[in-house]
Amino acid sequence: MTSTLVRMAISAFRTIYPEKYTDADPYKIIHVDPDAIAYTSGERSSKRRGWVVDGDWDLGGDPFMQRTRPRAIAQRVNEGMAWEVTALTDKYDPAEVAERGVKMEALYSRIRTEGYRSQRQLLETDPEAAWSGLNDTMHPLANEVAVDIGRHGELRWNMCGQHRLAFARVLDLDRIPVQVFRRHAEWQKIRDRVRRGEDIPEEFRAHPDLADLLGDG
Repeated sequence: MTSTLVRMAISAFRTIYPEKYTDADPYKIIHVDPDAIAYTSGERSSKRRGWVVDGDWDLGGDPFMQRTRPRAIAQRVNEGMAWEVTALTDKYDPAEVAERGVKMEALYSRIRTEGYRSQRQLLETDPEAAWSGLNDTMHPLANEVAVDIGRHGELRWNMCGQHRLAFARVLDLDRIPVQVFRRHAEWQKIRDRVRRGEDIPEEFRAHPDLADLLGDG
């Protein structure tokens, strides 16, 4: 119900403020190379689906794998370190490290043995895991890794699925499902040009965010 209302609201706002809201389904799934999500999004406080935002927010951000938990995950997977001696100790007390370590190890084991599953797949096969994994959203179907798209189509991590994204990167997975929160105004112009049937630079034609417009999604 909530997703339906959000879709209706974004569609209505797009009609009134086409420069501020996207034409894209705010809940659509795109499949991307996790290594393409190398940086966090600048001004990560912007967590509204369907927004189109101008400015230099896409020029900031930090290396995603330098965040505390992604660093810890890389240490666990690549170096075999116990959670208790990873970067988690830089931020959390021993009890918190132990608690987080148990949860992250369970996720690590599930991805290794069962593969990376979308939240829809997880909800169908293991609803308890899907619901217990909620931190930033109200429903598992809204809990995919969330990215923003910069002016040149670059993907930046915004929220949700930090652990999943980190494991996907260190395990060298080819593709993972993500949802898009915010698009830079310049990137939205590319989508608008495609919708109008106009030419766009060739390097953008394979971008996963354009698959729904180019007939590949």
